[in-house]
Amino acid sequence: MIPPPPDTCQQQSRTRLMLSLLPGVACLLLLSTGHWQIVAVIFCLTFLIIVIGTLIPRCTLFGPLVSTLPDDSVCLTIDDGPDPDTTPRLLDVLDLHQAKALFFLIGDRAARHPELVREIARRGHGIGNHSQTHPAASFWFLHPQRMWAEVAGCQQTLTPILGHAPAWFRPPAGHHNLFLHPPLHALGLTMMIWNCRGFDTVESDVSLILKRIGKTMQPRSIILLHDLTPACVEVLEGTLILIRERGYRISLPAVPSVI
Repeated sequence: MIPPPPDTCQQQSRTRLMLSLLPGVACLLLLSTGHWQIVAVIFCLTFLIIVIGTLIPRCTLFGPLVSTLPDDSVCLTIDDGPDPDTTPRLLDVLDLHQAKALFFLIGDRAARHPELVREIARRGHGIGNHSQTHPAASFWFLHPQRMWAEVAGCQQTLTPILGHAPAWFRPPAGHHNLFLHPPLHALGLTMMIWNCRGFDTVESDVSLILKRIGKTMQPRSIILLHDLTPACVEVLEGTLILIRERGYRISLPAVPSVI
């Protein structure tokens, strides 16, 4: 059973909920006095802030996150595993290139394949929290209780398998709302987003995926790749070749001391 959130986490979530209701209260008061034009402006601005803060991965309106590296290296991140078919092949490709990656794992999948989680760690790769069930279509509007269950649930799944708690978190689809930061803070997690991707979950043409990655990859890049896609092994191989050709160094970033 997932433990309840700490009191500080609940208080922060309640405060954020109350703040989010203020524009609605203001609109009701203004409507009662006939100021519908001001209501329209408040509504549009509030809607715009919510959309930007929620759906743009690198937006920090709702809390801090990491989206670039502090030095001139690049970081490979691989989301959505583990999988008994594709994950071992990805690990072999990384071994072949003597490269390390940060795997953001889904708790439900990790619980079904704990041996793969341990194998990822045994080979020297990093492991991060990617939520317990990966509700990609709904993560952006989860309420505080469900948000806690997704973040804490994955943390509770991965910790006994690894022997230590993951330090990094990545939200499904990169979406995050105002209720995400309190559980991250309570659990000592730092959110990592990306600044380089090839859209490998929606595109099957490997050459096009690599072209997109190559166009945005530069020093300090955090590169987003995915496990489980039909071409994931080829995409990883091609990305590693691109990195080698450009002379970039691959690193696993240290977790910031202040979350």
